[in-house]
Amino acid sequence: MTEAKHSPITELVDFAAGLARGAGDMIRSAAFDKGEATTKSSAADWVTPIDRSVEAWLREAITARYPSHAIVGEELGVTPGAHEAAHAWHIDPIDGTTNFLHGLGNVAVSIAVVDHTGPVAAAVQDVYRGQTITAAHGHGVQLDGTPQKPVVAEDLAGNVLLTEWSGHRAWDGMDSFLRWATDRTATVRILGSCALALASAGLGRAPVCILPGRYNSWDVAAGLLIATEGGLSVRGRHDETVPVPQDGLLVAPAALIDDVRDAWLEAAEALT
Repeated sequence: MTEAKHSPITELVDFAAGLARGAGDMIRSAAFDKGEATTKSSAADWVTPIDRSVEAWLREAITARYPSHAIVGEELGVTPGAHEAAHAWHIDPIDGTTNFLHGLGNVAVSIAVVDHTGPVAAAVQDVYRGQTITAAHGHGVQLDGTPQKPVVAEDLAGNVLLTEWSGHRAWDGMDSFLRWATDRTATVRILGSCALALASAGLGRAPVCILPGRYNSWDVAAGLLIATEGGLSVRGRHDETVPVPQDGLLVAPAALIDDVRDAWLEAAEALT
């Protein structure tokens, strides 16, 4: 146990968890005028001064501790050569900026360390619940430092299925897929944060999370590690074996994942 506690991966997780908590504190205590918020790709793609200040703080702390590590950030760009670096930190300072801007909760800080094998350390801060969800490759999931043993569901009935919009739009086949899910008496929720959706699945709060739409590595890398360390399987649109599928992803228990993926693909293909 002592050896695991001081292993390089768990040291990364401990540092990431501290950063996530600190960033969460900054977000909760932030005071800003909504008029300072601006948009990026569309009128629904918000960014605030707090997004940028939190990311700047995270980048400074990471560089001071790990100067050889690269950073892939949503707001302030990518370190040159990040995709070839031995370790890259994928960070989203506020995942759920629209929720933050409008006071709706469901706001996360998402931090993942990625090496050539994929995400190896992750921390997702559930900002307004004050919870820190972490995972280390091969070491399982923790909630506020306590190891978790999520119950893995074998049926959709009575359970929650999580998804997200593609930007602010429905993803291809979404209506048909959701009818399929609700016909099986699953309840569907959209949290407005990919990181929280995947991390919630990893904690066993929802057995299925499906994200067939548009997302970036900083949205999903941390949550995906939490989901897989929580006992869930992962599939991409094309059944990729890559660590982080880029063209849609699904996490679900082994007993459910093939049926859910088939329904997803059938719904999308019906539109073509």
